[in-house]
Amino acid sequence: MIKPYAIIGSVLMLAACSGEPKATNETANMVANAVENTASAADNAANATQAVANSAAAEAANIAAADAMKKAREEAEARKEKEEAEAQKAAEAKPATIAKVDVTPPPAFARCAICHDASSARQNKIGPELYGAFGKAAGTHAPSYSYSAALKDSGLKWDAATLDKWLENPRTLVPGNRMSFPGLKDPAQRQAIIDYLKAQS
Repeated sequence: MIKPYAIIGSVLMLAACSGEPKATNETANMVANAVENTASAADNAANATQAVANSAAAEAANIAAADAMKKAREEAEARKEKEEAEAQKAAEAKPATIAKVDVTPPPAFARCAICHDASSARQNKIGPELYGAFGKAAGTHAPSYSYSAALKDSGLKWDAATLDKWLENPRTLVPGNRMSFPGLKDPAQRQAIIDYLKAQS
């Protein structure tokens, strides 16, 4: 910024040397006014320039913020669409599961129920629980139950034919097993029990 008072001092010194005080004062005043006006104009220009710069910076910041918000919104929408697509794909790939409901046991199973539970509660009693036993290897279905060595070593699989022989006479089919059940002679009763165990597996 121009310092007007320094110029005024110089002008006054020159006027004093010329010996014309009135002219000197008038000249000094004119110079001072001109300098003041120039300085004021310079200050105004600087302020205007700064205001423009501030406005441009603010506008640039607003644009950058708007762009950032737009980008974040687009990324969030893309992420949501991807998650929904993956969830839909997983749902289509996974087969629908239907809650299994216990089947009512046939009257013939009443004798078995004294020692065995074939419901989804899966509770061992005197004998092992039988829920899901159909089709399994003998002596392996209920891990927490202590099967006889004879049954575990029998190599049998609980399919319909094997169960029919077992229910008819377990001691004959697997000598040395611990089940005290004497067997069922009625083929219809045996079949009813086999169908029930199959339904509960």
